Amino acid sequence: TISERHAAWTTCPYVGRDGQVNPDVRLLNGPEAINSASQSIIYNAIAYALQKTSSYSAAATSFIDTFFLNPSTKMNPNMNFGQMVRGPGQAGKEGTFTGVLDLRGIVKIINGIMILKAADSPDWTAARDQKLAAWMAQYADWLENSLLGKRSASRPNNHATFYVSQVIATRVLAGDINGATAAAQDYFSRQFLDQIAASGEQPFEAVRTRPFHYRCFNLEAMITNAKIGDQLGLNLWAVKSKYGATIQTALDYTMRLNPKTEDVLEIMPHVAAVAAAYGDPKGLYADFMRKTMFDYQNKSFWLYDQTVALPSSPAAQNMHKRADAWEDRISRTNVLSSTQSVLTV
Repeated sequence: TISERHAAWTTCPYVGRDGQVNPDVRLLNGPEAINSASQSIIYNAIAYALQKTSSYSAAATSFIDTFFLNPSTKMNPNMNFGQMVRGPGQAGKEGTFTGVLDLRGIVKIINGIMILKAADSPDWTAARDQKLAAWMAQYADWLENSLLGKRSASRPNNHATFYVSQVIATRVLAGDINGATAAAQDYFSRQFLDQIAASGEQPFEAVRTRPFHYRCFNLEAMITNAKIGDQLGLNLWAVKSKYGATIQTALDYTMRLNPKTEDVLEIMPHVAAVAAAYGDPKGLYADFMRKTMFDYQNKSFWLYDQTVALPSSPAAQNMHKRADAWEDRISRTNVLSSTQSVLTV
């Protein structure tokens, strides 16, 4: 009965088990709603930028209004009740630090907003921009100063990595480029240093109950931080852990693993991202993607993950070097041709 369930929820202590989810949490659709909204916002923003069709920008702003601005439907600017564990006492009335990463989709939301602004969408009005900026400022303050936020920031694994993604993104939206740059550099000079072994293994993720998933999960967050840093003019792709490993090292290691009962497709967006950032001269990443998902070039991650979108990456720098060398070669050829012409006159 309902009364018996209520008694169990409030009087029986709950035990946390890594990687296992109490089915009760599915009764509230918070994380899934956030992820769905973030994906819808960025898809519609990109569609508007490509086609200038007003229905797309209207859809994106409608999601933003509903989720962040409408007083009757908006989310409060905090994660105070994220991943709450039921049970007696105060612990059963508040969230846990693990809930912070459930708002990782805020990076896509901010990306979508910046696309709408860059595309001069008439739906993204000054009034809407001001209200959203106020919401984001409140959330950023909670993220950096609340107890739950600080606990998330102190973790050695994917929780801290995703936390940093949110800090960098909210600072970018606020126009605090120096603050965003500092946050990105701080992560790559602290937590990142211990996250990847020389082999490419991620020790803090390997011990989890779903190790392949968690390796991919932290790869997602590391790549996100490097991508945002790239837009800030930082080549964080080249940063090495204490053991001499880069994000590419971690990806290569995870690619070689047998996921067993886990979903190998989780790694696909990260393979595409690493190929775009570091290059794929031997075609190893392309071969892996083709064998694992033959239509990968039709997926949204393939649109996102292009070298031209990562101007600070090693692959982009190599492209520039090749282009410069080719131009220099052409220039010298032209000079030689001119000299020969003069000599034969």
